[in-house]
Amino acid sequence: MNENKKVSDNELENVAGGMVYNATGTSEADPSRPWEVIHNNTGEILGRYSTQDEACQAAKRYKSGSRYDTMLVTREQVEYLRAHPQTF
Repeated sequence: MNENKKVSDNELENVAGGMVYNATGTSEADPSRPWEVIHNNTGEILGRYSTQDEACQAAKRYKSGSRYDTMLVTREQVEYLRAHPQTF
């Protein structure tokens, strides 16, 4: 994923929520923006943010209505989701 790319409003309609993950210390982490919003079904990084609050606010915009929206997840949960993406 292009780290500077923003998801458009039209694309937002097709995105399934956003879990929040603190990627600090991982190889993919951006040190200035370690908080990631993760796609609920695939584990794809939807955006990177400086603080947990910014990430949670961004995750709410994905509006999937899923109980996982804004849920804080662990590295193990993200790795599992990426290894076992749910495609609908």
